[in-house]
Amino acid sequence: MSLRYHQSIDRSHPACVLFLLDQSLSMVDGIAGTARRKCDALAAAINRFIRDLTLECLKGEDKPRHYFDVAVVGYCTDEQGRPIVGSAFQGPLAGRDIVSVVELFDNPLRVEVKEVDDGDGGIRKKRTFVWYDPVPRGGTPTVAGLEFCYPIAANWVARHSDSFPPMVIHITDGEANDGDPELAADSLKQLATSDGNLLLFNCHLSERNDPPLVFPAGEFDIPGEDSRMLFRMSSLLPEKCIATAQAKGFDVPPGARGMVFNADSTTLIQLIQIGTVISKDQHSKRRKRPCNPLRLRRRPVEPSSSSCKPPPPWPDPSRPVEVCRRITLPSN
Repeated sequence: MSLRYHQSIDRSHPACVLFLLDQSLSMVDGIAGTARRKCDALAAAINRFIRDLTLECLKGEDKPRHYFDVAVVGYCTDEQGRPIVGSAFQGPLAGRDIVSVVELFDNPLRVEVKEVDDGDGGIRKKRTFVWYDPVPRGGTPTVAGLEFCYPIAANWVARHSDSFPPMVIHITDGEANDGDPELAADSLKQLATSDGNLLLFNCHLSERNDPPLVFPAGEFDIPGEDSRMLFRMSSLLPEKCIATAQAKGFDVPPGARGMVFNADSTTLIQLIQIGTVISKDQHSKRRKRPCNPLRLRRRPVEPSSSSCKPPPPWPDPSRPVEVCRRITLPSN
Protein backbone atom coordinates (compact mmCIF):
# COMPACT_ATOMS: atom_id res chain seq x y z
CA MET A 1 0.00 0.00 0.00
CA SER A 2 1.25 3.45 -0.88
CA LEU A 3 2.03 5.61 2.12
CA ARG A 4 2.30 8.98 0.42
CA TYR A 5 -0.74 10.83 1.74
CA HIS A 6 0.69 14.29 1.13
CA GLN A 7 -2.06 15.91 -0.96
CA SER A 8 -3.36 19.11 0.60
CA ILE A 9 -7.06 19.92 0.81
CA ASP A 10 -8.57 22.74 -1.20
CA ARG A 11 -11.68 23.28 -3.27
CA SER A 12 -10.03 21.62 -6.27
CA HIS A 13 -8.96 18.67 -4.11
CA PRO A 14 -11.61 18.07 -1.43
CA ALA A 15 -11.36 15.19 1.02
CA CYS A 16 -13.88 12.46 1.84
CA VAL A 17 -14.79 11.12 5.30
CA LEU A 18 -17.14 8.13 5.42
CA PHE A 19 -18.57 6.90 8.72
CA LEU A 20 -19.86 3.33 8.88
CA LEU A 21 -21.96 2.92 12.03
CA ASP A 22 -23.16 -0.21 13.80
CA GLN A 23 -26.83 0.48 14.61
CA SER A 24 -27.61 -2.93 16.12
CA LEU A 25 -29.67 -3.30 19.29
CA SER A 26 -26.62 -4.07 21.45
CA MET A 27 -25.55 -0.44 20.99
CA VAL A 28 -28.04 0.50 23.74
CA ASP A 29 -25.72 -1.07 26.33
CA GLY A 30 -23.43 1.15 28.38
CA ILE A 31 -20.03 2.16 27.03
CA ALA A 32 -16.81 1.25 28.87
CA GLY A 33 -18.44 0.44 32.20
CA THR A 34 -20.67 3.54 32.29
CA ALA A 35 -24.43 4.04 32.07
CA ARG A 36 -24.10 6.10 28.89
CA ARG A 37 -25.42 4.17 25.91
CA LYS A 38 -22.88 3.33 23.23
CA CYS A 39 -25.20 4.64 20.53
CA ASP A 40 -25.54 7.98 22.35
CA ALA A 41 -21.77 8.35 22.73
CA LEU A 42 -21.40 7.56 19.04
CA ALA A 43 -24.07 10.08 18.00
CA ALA A 44 -22.44 12.79 20.12
CA ALA A 45 -19.05 12.13 18.50
CA ILE A 46 -20.49 12.25 14.97
CA ASN A 47 -22.39 15.48 15.63
CA ARG A 48 -19.33 17.13 17.19
CA PHE A 49 -17.21 16.14 14.22
CA ILE A 50 -19.68 17.60 11.71
CA ARG A 51 -20.10 20.81 13.72
CA ASP A 52 -16.36 21.37 14.05
CA LEU A 53 -15.79 20.53 10.40
CA THR A 54 -18.32 23.12 9.22
CA LEU A 55 -16.82 25.74 11.53
CA GLU A 56 -13.28 25.09 10.33
CA CYS A 57 -14.33 25.38 6.69
CA LEU A 58 -15.72 28.86 7.29
CA LYS A 59 -13.25 31.39 5.96
CA GLY A 60 -14.91 34.71 6.72
CA GLU A 61 -17.66 34.01 4.19
CA ASP A 62 -21.37 33.28 4.47
CA LYS A 63 -20.94 29.56 3.74
CA PRO A 64 -18.14 27.07 4.44
CA ARG A 65 -15.83 26.25 1.59
CA HIS A 66 -16.23 22.88 -0.08
CA TYR A 67 -13.19 21.20 1.42
CA PHE A 68 -14.92 17.98 2.50
CA ASP A 69 -17.57 15.48 1.48
CA VAL A 70 -19.08 13.40 4.27
CA ALA A 71 -21.05 10.14 4.27
CA VAL A 72 -22.76 8.53 7.26
CA VAL A 73 -23.88 4.93 6.65
CA GLY A 74 -25.67 2.78 9.21
CA TYR A 75 -26.33 -0.95 9.31
CA CYS A 76 -28.62 -3.27 11.32
CA THR A 77 -31.24 -5.95 10.58
CA ASP A 78 -35.01 -6.19 10.65
CA GLU A 79 -37.03 -8.63 12.77
CA GLN A 80 -36.40 -11.42 10.25
CA GLY A 81 -32.64 -10.85 10.29
CA ARG A 82 -32.51 -9.21 6.86
CA PRO A 83 -29.85 -6.49 6.51
CA ILE A 84 -30.90 -2.85 6.62
CA VAL A 85 -28.08 -0.72 5.24
CA GLY A 86 -28.16 2.83 3.97
CA SER A 87 -27.59 6.49 4.58
CA ALA A 88 -27.96 7.42 8.25
CA PHE A 89 -28.63 11.09 7.52
CA GLN A 90 -32.01 12.28 8.71
CA GLY A 91 -34.23 15.27 8.04
CA PRO A 92 -33.48 17.29 4.87
CA LEU A 93 -30.49 15.04 4.01
CA ALA A 94 -32.33 11.74 4.46
CA GLY A 95 -31.47 9.22 1.76
CA ARG A 96 -28.34 11.05 0.60
CA ASP A 97 -25.31 8.75 0.46
CA ILE A 98 -22.74 11.56 0.54
CA VAL A 99 -23.04 15.33 0.97
CA SER A 100 -20.71 18.31 0.98
CA VAL A 101 -19.80 20.29 4.07
CA VAL A 102 -21.83 23.16 2.58
CA GLU A 103 -24.97 20.99 2.56
CA LEU A 104 -24.29 19.92 6.15
CA PHE A 105 -24.00 23.58 7.13
CA ASP A 106 -27.34 24.37 5.51
CA ASN A 107 -29.29 21.33 6.74
CA PRO A 108 -28.90 20.32 10.39
CA LEU A 109 -31.57 17.94 11.58
CA ARG A 110 -32.40 20.29 14.44
CA VAL A 111 -30.97 22.84 16.84
CA GLU A 112 -31.20 22.14 20.57
CA VAL A 113 -31.05 24.93 23.13
CA LYS A 114 -30.02 24.03 26.67
CA GLU A 115 -29.61 26.12 29.79
CA VAL A 116 -26.26 25.55 31.49
CA ASP A 117 -24.43 27.02 34.45
CA ASP A 118 -22.29 29.99 33.40
CA GLY A 119 -19.83 29.42 36.27
CA ASP A 120 -20.84 32.63 38.07
CA GLY A 121 -24.10 31.47 39.57
CA GLY A 122 -26.12 32.36 36.49
CA ILE A 123 -27.59 30.52 33.55
CA ARG A 124 -26.63 30.81 29.92
CA LYS A 125 -28.13 29.24 26.84
CA LYS A 126 -26.06 26.87 24.72
CA ARG A 127 -27.07 25.81 21.24
CA THR A 128 -26.22 22.37 19.92
CA PHE A 129 -26.57 21.34 16.30
CA VAL A 130 -27.68 17.79 15.53
CA TRP A 131 -27.31 15.93 12.24
CA TYR A 132 -27.56 12.33 13.42
CA ASP A 133 -29.78 10.52 15.94
CA PRO A 134 -29.21 6.88 16.98
CA VAL A 135 -31.79 4.28 15.87
CA PRO A 136 -30.60 0.93 17.33
CA ARG A 137 -32.35 -2.28 16.28
CA GLY A 138 -31.65 -5.84 15.19
CA GLY A 139 -28.34 -7.51 14.39
CA THR A 140 -24.91 -6.67 12.97
CA PRO A 141 -24.57 -7.19 9.17
CA THR A 142 -21.04 -5.78 8.92
CA VAL A 143 -20.31 -7.35 5.53
CA ALA A 144 -23.36 -5.70 4.00
CA GLY A 145 -22.31 -2.38 5.50
CA LEU A 146 -18.79 -2.54 4.06
CA GLU A 147 -20.13 -3.61 0.67
CA PHE A 148 -22.56 -0.67 0.67
CA CYS A 149 -19.65 1.71 1.22
CA TYR A 150 -17.68 0.42 -1.76
CA PRO A 151 -19.61 2.16 -4.59
CA ILE A 152 -19.85 5.39 -2.57
CA ALA A 153 -16.08 5.51 -2.13
CA ALA A 154 -15.39 4.25 -5.67
CA ASN A 155 -17.57 6.91 -7.28
CA TRP A 156 -15.93 9.60 -5.16
CA VAL A 157 -12.44 8.40 -6.14
CA ALA A 158 -13.42 8.44 -9.81
CA ARG A 159 -14.41 12.12 -9.50
CA HIS A 160 -11.40 13.12 -7.35
CA SER A 161 -8.53 10.98 -8.59
CA ASP A 162 -5.84 13.40 -7.38
CA SER A 163 -7.32 14.15 -3.94
CA PHE A 164 -6.29 12.74 -0.58
CA PRO A 165 -7.82 9.22 -0.50
CA PRO A 166 -11.11 8.59 1.31
CA MET A 167 -11.07 7.91 5.06
CA VAL A 168 -13.57 5.30 6.30
CA ILE A 169 -14.19 5.15 10.05
CA HIS A 170 -16.07 2.00 11.08
CA ILE A 171 -17.49 1.95 14.62
CA THR A 172 -19.01 -1.25 16.02
CA ASP A 173 -19.52 -3.18 19.24
CA GLY A 174 -19.95 -6.72 18.05
CA GLU A 175 -19.21 -9.65 15.81
CA ALA A 176 -20.54 -9.62 12.26
CA ASN A 177 -23.50 -11.96 11.86
CA ASP A 178 -23.47 -12.07 8.04
CA GLY A 179 -20.11 -13.71 7.35
CA ASP A 180 -16.44 -12.78 7.25
CA PRO A 181 -15.98 -9.02 6.69
CA GLU A 182 -12.24 -9.20 5.90
CA LEU A 183 -12.72 -9.73 2.17
CA ALA A 184 -15.10 -6.75 1.92
CA ALA A 185 -12.66 -4.63 3.92
CA ASP A 186 -9.74 -5.64 1.69
CA SER A 187 -11.72 -4.71 -1.42
CA LEU A 188 -12.50 -1.32 0.07
CA LYS A 189 -8.84 -0.69 0.88
CA GLN A 190 -7.84 -1.40 -2.72
CA LEU A 191 -9.55 1.82 -3.83
CA ALA A 192 -6.96 4.52 -4.34
CA THR A 193 -6.30 8.02 -5.64
CA SER A 194 -2.92 9.12 -6.95
CA ASP A 195 -2.05 10.04 -3.35
CA GLY A 196 -2.58 6.62 -1.78
CA ASN A 197 -5.06 3.89 -0.90
CA LEU A 198 -8.28 4.34 1.01
CA LEU A 199 -7.72 4.35 4.78
CA LEU A 200 -9.95 2.14 6.92
CA PHE A 201 -10.11 2.75 10.67
CA ASN A 202 -11.99 0.44 13.06
CA CYS A 203 -13.23 1.38 16.51
CA HIS A 204 -14.48 -1.34 18.86
CA LEU A 205 -16.91 -0.35 21.62
CA SER A 206 -17.79 -2.54 24.59
CA GLU A 207 -19.29 -2.52 28.07
CA ARG A 208 -15.96 -3.48 29.67
CA ASN A 209 -14.35 -1.04 32.08
CA ASP A 210 -10.84 -1.84 30.85
CA PRO A 211 -8.28 0.64 29.45
CA PRO A 212 -8.60 1.14 25.69
CA LEU A 213 -6.02 -0.46 23.43
CA VAL A 214 -5.09 2.25 20.93
CA PHE A 215 -3.32 1.71 17.58
CA PRO A 216 -1.88 -1.77 18.25
CA ALA A 217 0.87 -3.19 16.03
CA GLY A 218 -0.12 -6.84 16.56
CA GLU A 219 -3.27 -8.82 17.24
CA PHE A 220 -1.95 -11.07 20.00
CA ASP A 221 -2.83 -8.67 22.84
CA ILE A 222 -6.37 -8.17 21.53
CA PRO A 223 -8.94 -10.46 23.19
CA GLY A 224 -11.55 -12.14 21.02
CA GLU A 225 -11.36 -13.29 17.41
CA ASP A 226 -13.91 -10.71 16.24
CA SER A 227 -11.73 -7.91 17.65
CA ARG A 228 -8.57 -9.42 16.14
CA MET A 229 -10.41 -9.48 12.83
CA LEU A 230 -11.04 -5.73 13.15
CA PHE A 231 -7.29 -5.29 13.60
CA ARG A 232 -6.54 -7.21 10.40
CA MET A 233 -9.16 -5.15 8.56
CA SER A 234 -7.56 -1.84 9.60
CA SER A 235 -5.10 0.16 7.50
CA LEU A 236 -1.49 0.72 8.47
CA LEU A 237 -1.11 4.22 9.90
CA PRO A 238 0.63 6.66 7.53
CA GLU A 239 3.45 8.79 8.90
CA LYS A 240 1.22 11.85 9.18
CA CYS A 241 -1.29 9.95 11.29
CA ILE A 242 1.45 8.58 13.52
CA ALA A 243 2.82 12.09 14.10
CA THR A 244 -0.65 13.37 14.98
CA ALA A 245 -1.29 10.51 17.41
CA GLN A 246 2.09 11.01 19.07
CA ALA A 247 1.38 14.72 19.45
CA LYS A 248 -1.77 13.73 21.37
CA GLY A 249 0.33 11.63 23.76
CA PHE A 250 -0.18 8.16 22.25
CA ASP A 251 2.71 5.70 22.10
CA VAL A 252 2.46 4.45 18.53
CA PRO A 253 4.73 1.46 17.76
CA PRO A 254 6.08 0.63 14.28
CA GLY A 255 3.51 -1.22 12.21
CA ALA A 256 0.57 0.28 14.14
CA ARG A 257 -2.84 0.05 12.55
CA GLY A 258 -5.83 2.38 12.66
CA MET A 259 -7.77 0.47 15.28
CA VAL A 260 -8.95 1.10 18.84
CA PHE A 261 -10.21 -1.74 21.05
CA ASN A 262 -12.61 -1.11 23.94
CA ALA A 263 -12.86 2.62 23.24
CA ASP A 264 -14.51 4.91 25.78
CA SER A 265 -16.23 8.18 24.83
CA THR A 266 -12.98 10.17 24.91
CA THR A 267 -10.97 7.67 22.87
CA LEU A 268 -13.78 7.44 20.32
CA ILE A 269 -13.53 11.18 19.69
CA GLN A 270 -9.73 10.99 19.57
CA LEU A 271 -9.86 8.26 16.93
CA ILE A 272 -12.10 10.44 14.77
CA GLN A 273 -9.75 13.39 15.24
CA ILE A 274 -6.65 11.40 14.30
CA GLY A 275 -8.41 9.53 11.51
CA THR A 276 -9.37 12.77 9.79
CA VAL A 277 -6.67 15.28 10.78
CA ILE A 278 -4.03 13.34 8.82
CA SER A 279 -5.25 14.99 5.65
CA LYS A 280 -4.15 18.47 6.61
CA ASP A 281 -1.25 19.85 4.61
CA GLN A 282 1.76 19.81 6.89
CA HIS A 283 4.19 20.42 4.03
CA SER A 284 2.84 23.61 2.52
CA LYS A 285 4.13 27.04 3.41
CA ARG A 286 2.40 28.75 6.28
CA ARG A 287 -0.22 31.08 4.93
CA LYS A 288 -2.03 33.96 6.52
CA ARG A 289 -5.29 32.56 7.81
CA PRO A 290 -8.53 34.40 7.13
CA CYS A 291 -10.83 35.53 9.88
CA ASN A 292 -12.24 32.66 11.90
CA PRO A 293 -15.47 33.12 13.89
CA LEU A 294 -14.15 30.92 16.70
CA ARG A 295 -11.00 32.97 17.08
CA LEU A 296 -12.93 36.23 16.93
CA ARG A 297 -15.29 34.99 19.61
CA ARG A 298 -12.42 34.25 21.97
CA ARG A 299 -10.49 37.43 21.37
CA PRO A 300 -12.69 40.31 20.21
CA VAL A 301 -10.81 43.04 18.38
CA GLU A 302 -11.68 46.47 17.14
CA PRO A 303 -12.36 46.79 13.39
CA SER A 304 -9.19 47.48 11.46
CA SER A 305 -8.04 47.88 7.92
CA SER A 306 -7.62 44.13 7.59
CA SER A 307 -9.13 42.59 4.52
CA CYS A 308 -10.83 39.95 6.67
CA LYS A 309 -14.59 39.95 6.56
CA PRO A 310 -16.66 39.75 9.75
CA PRO A 311 -17.77 36.28 10.77
CA PRO A 312 -20.98 34.92 9.18
CA PRO A 313 -24.24 34.95 11.11
CA TRP A 314 -24.16 31.14 11.61
CA PRO A 315 -22.93 30.07 14.04
CA ASP A 316 -23.22 33.15 16.24
CA PRO A 317 -19.64 33.95 17.35
CA SER A 318 -20.94 35.30 20.64
CA ARG A 319 -22.41 31.91 21.48
CA PRO A 320 -20.12 29.60 23.48
CA VAL A 321 -18.77 26.88 21.23
CA GLU A 322 -16.96 23.82 22.55
CA VAL A 323 -14.28 22.82 20.08
CA CYS A 324 -12.85 19.30 20.15
CA ARG A 325 -10.44 19.57 17.23
CA ARG A 326 -9.01 21.92 14.65
CA ILE A 327 -8.07 21.31 11.04
CA THR A 328 -5.56 23.61 9.35
CA LEU A 329 -6.65 24.09 5.78
CA PRO A 330 -5.18 26.15 2.93
CA SER A 331 -6.77 29.48 2.21
CA ASN A 332 -7.54 28.86 -1.45
